[in-house]
Amino acid sequence: MAFAELTAMNTISRFGVLCATMWIMACGTEVSTGGDPKGPSIPEPPGGASWPDDAPGGTDGSAQGAPSALRLRVPGGERVTVDSLVVTSDAPAVLDVESATGPVITLATGDAALASAVALDEGGEVLDASTGTAGCSLPIPGEERVLVVPDAYPSIQAAIDAAAYGDTVFVQPGEYHEHLRLRSGVKLVGAGATTTVLDGQGLSENLIDYTGAQNAVVRGFRLRNVGSAGDCSRDVLNCSGDWYSAAVYADGHSGDNWEDCARPSLLLTQNIIEGNEVGVMLYFHALAVIRNNVFIGNGHGFVGSHLQDHAVVAQNVFYENRDHAIVAGAAELDVLNNVIVANGAALEQEHVQRGRVRCNVLFGNERLGNVIVPGQDGNIEADPFFADLLAGDFHPGAGSPALTAGCLGEDGAEPVAAGAHGGALGAW
Repeated sequence: MAFAELTAMNTISRFGVLCATMWIMACGTEVSTGGDPKGPSIPEPPGGASWPDDAPGGTDGSAQGAPSALRLRVPGGERVTVDSLVVTSDAPAVLDVESATGPVITLATGDAALASAVALDEGGEVLDASTGTAGCSLPIPGEERVLVVPDAYPSIQAAIDAAAYGDTVFVQPGEYHEHLRLRSGVKLVGAGATTTVLDGQGLSENLIDYTGAQNAVVRGFRLRNVGSAGDCSRDVLNCSGDWYSAAVYADGHSGDNWEDCARPSLLLTQNIIEGNEVGVMLYFHALAVIRNNVFIGNGHGFVGSHLQDHAVVAQNVFYENRDHAIVAGAAELDVLNNVIVANGAALEQEHVQRGRVRCNVLFGNERLGNVIVPGQDGNIEADPFFADLLAGDFHPGAGSPALTAGCLGEDGAEPVAAGAHGGALGAW
């Protein structure tokens, strides 16, 4: 099966397993909770959360080889069905639809080493999001709190520090100058990428650092003006990731065993990442799903530095990034349905272990790099006809090939529009 976004109950009933790197919109089935937490041998989860029935033992309630699970909380009064779930994974993901009803959706992710899920309401707005890794059973979040900046907290970091697992830090419109360290299970949400700005001018650190944080979410910001790489500005495949400052960064060195559930994981969506030396830097065993963002005028858009792990880069726009739109070494990287225009290089990789490069729209790059071949795997070279570049509007305009460039779905389903404003999370 090919990469797709589709609406088809048959995808679940006929196949059971959903295609790798697929966005799923399927019809009509209620989804619901896992059981109540129990078991005296299981250690305490992060604040405000509880472990599910099947959480194995270990320092974090999980162990390698255990089934992965994503957990999404549904606000009171909302009716969430499978057709309002958006799932992204690097391998087949199985929807674990359980019979009970309740405030938490549980999705088993099968063989996926990295997966994210987003629950949407009837209007397409995001209700909750979750990112999980293989063998790691996520805790069930407690009662959600929304911590508002600056109404209730004077700084974004103060709100993050006060947040428990499953809480949302909501940032009102404005311009903020802070270095932020994320915490596990905390969702950092701005009022919108055109109105809520995190500016790194003058900061000597990364703007957002999710090192040590699992199942974090960043959505709805403009991230700009971060950092320098010194003598390593161009040689990103040979210099270590800790040489750099980036708008979003994680170092995946996690104690004695990188395969444990301490690997940082993030869903980054609906952001504008602009004017940074590096937009996103994943170092070593850091994981991320990077979807429906716009990368403009950075030195490098996305960098996987010695990234010996999984990342999904999909449904993004990369425009006028000086050196690379996407560059990675030793990664397991999926690059899907992006629009990559006027960059130094579209995509360069070294020692990549596996991954898919499909259905990307390329135009006006100085070089394509060493991976993408137009005419193969759904990748095309064509002008995407952005709606209004002068106004910073990267929606595909009338007649844009990006509208039909996505790979076809199962049973001839309609292709997904490529770029940051395509697909189920493209309405921003």
